[in-house]
Amino acid sequence: MYLKSRLHYALFLWVFLAVYTSYSQAVPVNKARQQWIDSTYQSLSDAQKIGQLFVVMIQSKASEKELKLFEEELKRHQPGGVIFSLGTPYKQAQLTNLYQSLSTLPLMISMDAEWGVAMRLDSVPQYPWNMTLGAIQDLNLLRTIGRHMGMQAKRLGVHMNFSPVADVNINPNNPIIGNRSFGSDVRKVSARALALSQGMNEAGVFTCAKHFPGHGDTSVDSHKALPVLPFTKERLDSIELYPYKTALLQGIQGVMVAHLDVPVLTGVPGLPVSLSEKVVTGLLQEDLKFNGLIFTDALNMKGASNFSPDGDVSLKALLAGNDVLVIPNDLGLSITHLSDALKKGMFTETRLAHSVKKILGAKYDLGLNDYSPVSLDGLTENLNLPVYQQTIDHAYAQAATFIHHKQGKAISLKPQDKVAFVAFGEASPAVFSEALQSYGTQVVAVSDLKNGVQALQAFDYVVVGHHRSMETAYKAHRLTLEEVSLLKEINALSNTTILAVFTKPYAVLDIPFIEEIPHLFFGYQNAFQMQQYAAQVLYGQKLGKGVLPVSLKGIK
Repeated sequence: MYLKSRLHYALFLWVFLAVYTSYSQAVPVNKARQQWIDSTYQSLSDAQKIGQLFVVMIQSKASEKELKLFEEELKRHQPGGVIFSLGTPYKQAQLTNLYQSLSTLPLMISMDAEWGVAMRLDSVPQYPWNMTLGAIQDLNLLRTIGRHMGMQAKRLGVHMNFSPVADVNINPNNPIIGNRSFGSDVRKVSARALALSQGMNEAGVFTCAKHFPGHGDTSVDSHKALPVLPFTKERLDSIELYPYKTALLQGIQGVMVAHLDVPVLTGVPGLPVSLSEKVVTGLLQEDLKFNGLIFTDALNMKGASNFSPDGDVSLKALLAGNDVLVIPNDLGLSITHLSDALKKGMFTETRLAHSVKKILGAKYDLGLNDYSPVSLDGLTENLNLPVYQQTIDHAYAQAATFIHHKQGKAISLKPQDKVAFVAFGEASPAVFSEALQSYGTQVVAVSDLKNGVQALQAFDYVVVGHHRSMETAYKAHRLTLEEVSLLKEINALSNTTILAVFTKPYAVLDIPFIEEIPHLFFGYQNAFQMQQYAAQVLYGQKLGKGVLPVSLKGIK
């Protein structure tokens, strides 16, 4: 009994000391953080505190006149953050150092870099779009991709990436999400968004999930108008809101609220959710328990700016519960409007302190209490490490998807097979064509089939490639009526058709006889890596491990 008591006491003492040691180590860090937040906040004027709420945008490729005006705006209004858009890495790094030197408080630098900084900058390797990543089954690979994206961003002096996209794209005609989504399966979208975020966090970059509560089933671009989601609460809970009820919400530092009209959530038809206290405060903060930074989507988008005059829309967004007000049309007017509203008691100093101190806390956590400039030495080389390209190549290989309708029986072309290749679309099929030809495939031009497809009858297989531009994620993906008609004729021949789609998978919805095409290869993008890998898959040299990330009628 005595021995047992001694053991209990020893165990208790060990646990107590462990907890105490852990606590005593943690307290100074937390105390230092809070002291920095409080002292910094107290040092600011009301206008400077309000300035911390705003993020303003600049392109590093902007004209010298535009850059000078932006520089003066920063000095005069002292916003809390800058979001960089299109340009070059070196110029962005230079401007980051300049803008930081002009700011009383270090700026939180952000980018909208959903598939890496190459989404906005030249001279850096581009990761596949989210739709392509959605086909990958290896979540560890997505974490690696996220980490590499984060490493590039951090090297540029970027602290926050407005990514991952957590929208569940169940509308094939969605004009603004599409390729930006991981797909149409709520669980798979949530898991991939979390994996990408975890990778970026490992690199020291904060992430911001978007577009809350969900932009995946819209047919209107919120940059141009206010989309309406006329759904029931049950439907929203099961699809749009689902990702925000998973571990994703604990794996991000921010949430971006969209400009969407969701009457069942706001109770006010026509009111954007980004300006609704019921949504931003009641749903996101109180019901879903999110304590991180809440960002508005860009306030210069028509979905918000059409609702209320500039300045007033910023006030409405703050009153709704947002912490960070992104890209107002007029920063000076917005700060003045909020300053007047504070004086009139339209919101309290306590409300202002709540958001500003959250922003300062994030800056502390990012190390901005001890800021150092971005090193320009070796920047280009650091952003183009060979491992980044290797990961990109691997991602395309893992996304490649080969589907077989004919009794589900897989095929592998052989060099002795007589195979023809016909290319559809305006983008170049050169890499795919050359790779196929290396196995013995013969190229047949569409122009050679104007008088009929009988020339293809002599072949065992006909590979039809659909190649559309991947210049941006929003480029057209659809087949023309002429292409659909020609494909129908080709598929009616006695040989076997293989359709290889190098664009958004929704392209096949233009084909009413899709179930009759025995073999479908989905490459998602017209990238040279995917074209090369596709030929290897068709000829049995590699496996098509990808799985369709979206549901398509007629395809199992």
